[in-house]
Amino acid sequence: MNFIPYGRQDITEADIEAVVRVLRSDFLTQGPAVEIFEAAVCRETGAQHAVACSSGTAALHLAVLAAKIGHGDRVIVPPITFVASANCARYAGAEVLFADIDSETLNISPQTCRKLLEQAVVEGRPVKAVVTVDLAGHPCDMQAFALLKKEFNFIWIQDACHSLGATWEDNLGIRWKIGEWPEPDMTVFSFHPVKHITTGEGGMIVTHSEELANSLRVHRSHGIVRDVGAFINNAEALSADGSVNPWYYEMQQLGFNYRLSDIQAALGCSQIERLGQYVARRREIAASLRLKFEMFPRVKLPIVADGVEHAYHLCIIRIDFAAVGATRAEVMKRLKAAGIGTQVHYIPIPMMPFYAQTADMASFPAALAYYREALSIPCFPKMTDVDVERVCSAVISTLS
Repeated sequence: MNFIPYGRQDITEADIEAVVRVLRSDFLTQGPAVEIFEAAVCRETGAQHAVACSSGTAALHLAVLAAKIGHGDRVIVPPITFVASANCARYAGAEVLFADIDSETLNISPQTCRKLLEQAVVEGRPVKAVVTVDLAGHPCDMQAFALLKKEFNFIWIQDACHSLGATWEDNLGIRWKIGEWPEPDMTVFSFHPVKHITTGEGGMIVTHSEELANSLRVHRSHGIVRDVGAFINNAEALSADGSVNPWYYEMQQLGFNYRLSDIQAALGCSQIERLGQYVARRREIAASLRLKFEMFPRVKLPIVADGVEHAYHLCIIRIDFAAVGATRAEVMKRLKAAGIGTQVHYIPIPMMPFYAQTADMASFPAALAYYREALSIPCFPKMTDVDVERVCSAVISTLS
């Protein structure tokens, strides 16, 4: 009996050949493959600029740095997300505030976010940025946050590490890809192996702002500038005849080595050609599971808002474990014994010891209720229909 994990990458011969071509080329890093991958992501998302980096976490950190967030600033984040969504602000010395989730979509609630924004204004310390998270691949309430941004003038970082390939429809009936709409200042993607496409590890920030894109690129590579037009110390940069000294560069700010290698970018270029079919298959699997669980009331799937085309990085189900007479740990162990891998996405960040000192889970009832019931079950493109049936049957058998 084969084991079905909750997520798994798909590597083809075409992917391997793409990587081998780079291995045989002159550049393993800082070569042409990265820019080719960035251009492919721009075409896929409709964004004007794309900046590749070493991970989704690095992408979030770069977005915070480009937004000039620092000590004394305040950033709002949902409590249900991976810790990187909050840590990126803490890396820069900012204070993290948590806004509860919507109990149906599981994304950050615009209403609870508004309360924090209003209170921050009253306190005389307005919020500098809001990090929305498209949990599991469901876009956040895009128009609601655009209105909040206009009213409160914050920087909007969209953590779309789960939602590459998702779309949503605005009030005018216009359909937008994630990354295409210009209201978010920056949108962040991840290419971890369990995501929609993979580069092994890797991330990308897309934006419609040339200024932000330039800042992202500088921070990505040690804060070093090589553009003669941006040099500060021209006495050192220029020769007597006015030409640029060929060895010269300047570190103008504190940056990081967050570069993506050409090896990884080549894999990404190959993978992104299959993004459409990958997302379509995830939707098929989720639709099949939803249909099968409709007749089994002990399992509930989160809703999909009107106009949304979900990307289904994760398939999350909610179970009242007390009602079925088993703990979540017991259910996970039984499913593992049946060859089904599961996971919990996520332990609420305010429950983490690092954040628990300044945040109280009692303030986030929707997030707490979700966490007590959440379980992620397998959903990835290489699952067969037989695999899907097996997962569903195992869940129903375990809970019956």
